[in-house]
Amino acid sequence: MRFPDRCDVKEIALLIELYEVPNGTYSSYTLAEKLNPGVELGTESPWAAFAETRDVTENLIAKGLVQGERKRGPDGIYFEKLKLTSKGEQTAIQQRNSAKETETSLNEVLKEIRKSTDNK
Repeated sequence: MRFPDRCDVKEIALLIELYEVPNGTYSSYTLAEKLNPGVELGTESPWAAFAETRDVTENLIAKGLVQGERKRGPDGIYFEKLKLTSKGEQTAIQQRNSAKETETSLNEVLKEIRKSTDNK
């Protein structure tokens, strides 16, 4: 029996980012920059962010959620013209909706907590 593929937090962030922009806008490099805005150039961090983003992208390609043009450069394999497959679009929509539902639920819990502490 095969268990369904689950997405971790980084995969979800990548899927939602790809969903929010036109197809083919991102490469491994530009996606790494977008998903890691606090990374300082000239340190080890940009390389680590790039490698992590590339690894997450490869996982999503293996799951059939993302596709793009595979290239080889000085940093090794990278991808250009990344876009979601139809399965990837479905997953991104589901994850985005799930995140919105979770946020709404958390806000409701916070309101209840504030009410109960105000009544004391």
